[in-house]
Amino acid sequence: MQAAAANVPAAIVVNLRKPVLIAAGIGVVGLVVCGLLGHIVMGILGIVGMGLGVLNTRLLQKSVIKVIASENPSKMAIGRSSVPRLLLITALAFALGIFVRPDGLGVFFGLAIFQVIIMATTAAPVMKERRK
Repeated sequence: MQAAAANVPAAIVVNLRKPVLIAAGIGVVGLVVCGLLGHIVMGILGIVGMGLGVLNTRLLQKSVIKVIASENPSKMAIGRSSVPRLLLITALAFALGIFVRPDGLGVFFGLAIFQVIIMATTAAPVMKERRK
């Protein structure tokens, strides 16, 4: 996989260190707030949701690198590789959401929060570059 990553443009491989640190900070704050409100399980599942977001992003990166490193990369191949990944993340989130009611909503909050974090951390450098 490392050899394939050498041929891939740097814009495709996003360093997840900063988004994970931000998510960890928000997760701790969310856990404390949920604990004070008597919903500690929701706080824990929020952190699990952010973890699923990290997993989703990492699996996305791996599948895009794999498709781009192939001889004939196509949008269709990226789409086909997305289906199992999204089904896995969705199934895990729904299972937790259904079986741990009402605190299971924390998983969805965590997923949504991580998506905002990843969008902000990847869009900020682009916007900064465009201003120059």
